[in-house]
Amino acid sequence: MPAVSIDKPLTIFDTSLRDGEQAPGNAMSLQQKLRIARELEALGVNTIEAGFPAASDNDFAAVRAIADAVRGAKICAFARASSADIERAAKAVENAAAAQIEILGVASEIHLLHKRQITRQQALDEIAEAVRLARRIGFEDICVAPEDATRADPEFLGLMCELSAQAGATMILIPDTVGCLLPGRVPALIETVRARVPAEVRVAMHAHDDLGLAVANTLAAIEAGIDEIQVTLCGIGERAGNCALEEVVAALTAHPAHFGRSTTIDVRRVYAACQLLIDSIRLPIARGKAVIGENAFATAAGIHQAAIIRNPQTYEFLDPAMFGAERRMVISRHSGRHALKAKIEAFGLAPTPGLVEHIYRELTASEEPVCSDSRLRALVLQNTQEIAAPL
Repeated sequence: MPAVSIDKPLTIFDTSLRDGEQAPGNAMSLQQKLRIARELEALGVNTIEAGFPAASDNDFAAVRAIADAVRGAKICAFARASSADIERAAKAVENAAAAQIEILGVASEIHLLHKRQITRQQALDEIAEAVRLARRIGFEDICVAPEDATRADPEFLGLMCELSAQAGATMILIPDTVGCLLPGRVPALIETVRARVPAEVRVAMHAHDDLGLAVANTLAAIEAGIDEIQVTLCGIGERAGNCALEEVVAALTAHPAHFGRSTTIDVRRVYAACQLLIDSIRLPIARGKAVIGENAFATAAGIHQAAIIRNPQTYEFLDPAMFGAERRMVISRHSGRHALKAKIEAFGLAPTPGLVEHIYRELTASEEPVCSDSRLRALVLQNTQEIAAPL
């Protein structure tokens, strides 16, 4: 699908500190949240969802502290469609330079019947009154999130969006709450919402990764002209997680002509931001995780290494430096002589043919999966008869 329009701005909403933090194992202290919020601000995120103030005193304190500290990004507070939640959210973000409230509605029949046990009309009345209350309290930016929108009856979803906009909502979020969406369904879903709200009401996407499609669904939404996407660092979030900020940013950066969308993200800070989160919550990351995994910009196969030495673009579609990461040439029993020679030169030593061949034969016979730089250097120095003088 071609880009919707050239350089159409796309805003980035990060919910690492709310949806991401509420998943098992991801709890953060107030100070950790503050550090991550400041890093998100430096990264260029437009809106930071700081938390759910009504959930606990600790959540309230964290949202308030972030609203006080962060001046370069909008601060969003999450709330259910209740007066207590909305008033608590308003208090938490009262000192923010720019504030938003995200109010949860009920969109799907299964949630109406089994979660809330209310009728469709009650759900519509509830969300409309919640929006009007938020407007009376002083919120100018009000996002309505019809929960489980991707399993909702399209007509009912459209009506909820329409009434929310009439009540004063400035944004409608499409939450794929259980991660059941397929990319091919995304354009029609967005059109369902857009057809029922004024042009000035913005539309956003929130994708979960239960089918491993959060990034694909988000990219489909971007292609379809969505105004804002909700993401998290490293894709953290409930169950299988949310759409990973770093993966979407990598796709937008790698294919600018295709998407035709501009963001305020400083891509050079992506790796550092993800690493801060990883360190903060001791998040285990798969070695092969896109953009930020240990192996994302590492090679150990000799054929690949030889080509990368000549031109990194042979096996690197993404430049690691673009995201603040580094290329790693890992020496293993699968490595070839070209990589060995390059590594020895990097040590400041002259790789004679005899030395390279001797170490190559030793590595190919080894059962060790990886030869660390310190181990390789020791092997070089042990073979004193073959080693040349320092360069």
